[in-house]
Amino acid sequence: MTIALGFARVRRAAASLGIILAFGAVLTGPVDSAAAQDSRARRAPAQGANSVPTVTAQLKNAIALTRSGKIDEGFAQLNAALDATDRLDDAQFAMGQYFEATATLRAVKRDDLAEKLFVRAFQSKAAAQSTPGKADLLLMYAILVSDHARIAEAVPLYMKAIAAFNAYWGEGSEVSLIANDKLAVALSANGSAASATNLGWHNFVLAEKTLGPNHRTTWKLANNYADMLREIGAPAKALELDLFAIEGRAKHYGENHLNTLVTVNNAGQDFLALGRFDDARRYFRRHRAIATALAPKDPGFAGQADAWLFYTDMLAAGDTAISPADLERLEAIVANEENFADFLRIKAAVLAAGKREARGERDKGMRLREIALAIATRAFTAQHPISFEIKLGIATALIAVDPNRAVQNFTALDREMFDWMKREVGTAGDRAVAEAIRAQADHLLFAFGRFATGAGSTVAQPAFAAAVLRWKTLGGGDATALRRFETEVADKDAETAALVRTALRLNGEKQELFSSGNIDDWARSVWQRQDAAEKALAKRLDAIGVKPPQDPIRPAQLLAPQEAVVNYFITRQWKADRQSKEPLAATVLYAIVETATSEPRVVDLGDPGKTVDTGVRTEIARLRTTRATVPDIDAGGSDTRALDTKGRFQNLHARLFAPLEAMLKDKTTLYVVPDGFLFAVPFSLLPGADGGLLEDKFTIRLLTSPDALIAIHAREKLERTGAMLLAGGIEYGQPGPMPLPGTKTEIEAIAKLARARGAPVEMLTGSGVSEAALREAIGKARIAHLATHGFYHDSTASGLDTLWQSGIVLSGAGDGRWPLRDDKDGYLYAFELMDWDLSGLDLLVLSACETGRGDESFVSGLRGLPTALGIAGARRALLTLWPVADEGTANFTVRFYEHLAEGLTYSDALRQTRRDARDGKVAGAKDASVWAAFVLFEG
Repeated sequence: MTIALGFARVRRAAASLGIILAFGAVLTGPVDSAAAQDSRARRAPAQGANSVPTVTAQLKNAIALTRSGKIDEGFAQLNAALDATDRLDDAQFAMGQYFEATATLRAVKRDDLAEKLFVRAFQSKAAAQSTPGKADLLLMYAILVSDHARIAEAVPLYMKAIAAFNAYWGEGSEVSLIANDKLAVALSANGSAASATNLGWHNFVLAEKTLGPNHRTTWKLANNYADMLREIGAPAKALELDLFAIEGRAKHYGENHLNTLVTVNNAGQDFLALGRFDDARRYFRRHRAIATALAPKDPGFAGQADAWLFYTDMLAAGDTAISPADLERLEAIVANEENFADFLRIKAAVLAAGKREARGERDKGMRLREIALAIATRAFTAQHPISFEIKLGIATALIAVDPNRAVQNFTALDREMFDWMKREVGTAGDRAVAEAIRAQADHLLFAFGRFATGAGSTVAQPAFAAAVLRWKTLGGGDATALRRFETEVADKDAETAALVRTALRLNGEKQELFSSGNIDDWARSVWQRQDAAEKALAKRLDAIGVKPPQDPIRPAQLLAPQEAVVNYFITRQWKADRQSKEPLAATVLYAIVETATSEPRVVDLGDPGKTVDTGVRTEIARLRTTRATVPDIDAGGSDTRALDTKGRFQNLHARLFAPLEAMLKDKTTLYVVPDGFLFAVPFSLLPGADGGLLEDKFTIRLLTSPDALIAIHAREKLERTGAMLLAGGIEYGQPGPMPLPGTKTEIEAIAKLARARGAPVEMLTGSGVSEAALREAIGKARIAHLATHGFYHDSTASGLDTLWQSGIVLSGAGDGRWPLRDDKDGYLYAFELMDWDLSGLDLLVLSACETGRGDESFVSGLRGLPTALGIAGARRALLTLWPVADEGTANFTVRFYEHLAEGLTYSDALRQTRRDARDGKVAGAKDASVWAAFVLFEG
């Protein structure tokens, strides 16, 4: 007896799915509940008592004929019986007859004929009525279509069926939950991992609520949800669900039951993936005991458990060589399609391949990897985490024998995985799922980076650099090309440029919302607006006969001879248990240097945890937590917050820049793209090689992403008569945040400078700085300067999304606040700000504490106000990395505007203001704890 253990053997293809799959929520359709209720009462035949029995008998004979192997004759008889059925005025009976007929044809593996009857059924008179039988038939048809890799066609059928089940029996009913589960399983089998997992989670949570934790269907949904988690590489989460299902199933069905056996085996696989080999053996032995009890005379039934136990022993052996007999046994498992589950055969093939390669038998190893890929492609899809893992193994194995082919394989896999990842993360309704999916790509990039910096692998460096450009954000080539197009047409076609900006902004917001798990009515409205914006743009481009550029631009194409890009990028190798306290097995920091005249160079900088050492991290943490009350150093005050720049930051030059100096010796401007914790590093503090500061030699400009270079020189100087919006001297609630009297003086001084050059100024102060007032005014300004409190809270402790944990404080804010989309609460959260249109701003200054902070992200590098401002379209944002004293902040920003008025670019003005502060020319800002806190993020 063969047990597939949840791994289908039907060939499937991935498909791009619509918004409904991202939500993982209630699927609704055009089913009228009143009509559904009414149809329940109309079950009796309308044309006599003998008609139904006669037609039933006719169909029964046709089914028997078909099952006997006389397919053509049986199919003709089935159609004749259905002709008689259609003449009856009983829609529910008719749908039931169609259900029996199609089920028969599926049982004899004639799906082609079954589909003809499905089509006929939904064209019949009975299909015009809403009946429970129609819902059953819709679901059966959806399953058939998805089994044949036509998932895009199947989804609307699933949706209609589920809507009907909801209308008849309720959203949380057992039948409705099972229908939803069928859709989730189909999505998973067809490569839509995020949508499937979201829906699997929704189904399980709803089942616990409506059916209870001790219901058989709740256990079934837990089992299937665990399968989906295991497939995307989340065995720790899967194990929790499998242990829950085992406990329930063993009590309900008994230990020696097939349902118990299946989940016991799944738990063994979870433990195996987590490297807990003794636990895996214990569960596979339990599997064997159940199998022996169920089929004592069938050695094949327990043989699967024996195969898993053997595989566990071989895997646990690690790099130790295994005997020829054991190697042959592994390969026998691979070849035995009839008796072993596809997943086990794949794992055995990959393990055997590694053992063959260790023996120098690389051709045999490659053949085994190719067999594993063929199994995975058929059983799952070519675009599935399991298939990607095998393709990565193939690319890595090629490094030793043919580096050029290895580059080709890495590049092809990178592009394939990027397209899949963009779709999956874009439809992930849970950030944990989004990051689980992204972890698949992290393993590719980790191996690719090692290849690119290994001995004799310079052929891989340009390809790895190109991959990093894609992965720094999930925007990809399309977004980069659109951004380039907007820059080209900005001064020629304002209408088209505005449409491009709107499409880019809403696409960024949509991507962030769906990858964060905030799937609510607001997220749906963003999706709808983004879709409308793309259609409007397409219509406009068609009308003017213009096509945007198709090829993404490389940074080197945008650089002047004296400029260079230093793109930092962290690769991560994850442990199987990403929920553990230390989930990373290894991390490597790379610097990718690009200039106008050379190919990209990739430099391995080692473990980022050691590059930015404990001393630097401790110093930054101290600055973040110490109150910003810097005394007047010139007057003899003692400063307990003064930065120990020499003691803490002097090593950063050696670690971050010294390895790059030979490539940067003739450069004057560096565009630095940080990653991870490097966003928190004040680059203005990095020492230079000559004892001064690095920024004394270079103009250092911080970019949020590499494609910020596309518009880096657009509007980079103060527009002398450009409108300015100033907000400060804000009245907070009582009780509320501490007043900041210096902010009123600050904006008045800036207003004086603006008016002196003839620029219009709008000032918001006191109780008039509401979200509504600010949003209306900011759309008219070229520069917006907001002087107030900022806040950031680590999302780890609260569990809230970082974009609800960071923001700025406005009028009326009280001590207590809840992260809500509320424009009257006095708190402007990053999640709210993300939806604003800031594309008209050349500069946004948040003269507040900690506005430059965020959480490290595996999707976009940093999540916080910088993320929100970038999505909203602000070209530049002057932010702070830690709390800064009121007086020092005010004086520093006023001096910054003075330099802008002199004609300096925004970046040069900031650089000169820092020099002035260091020289004691800015009161209250001489210490590095003040002037180094200010960072200008561009892009």
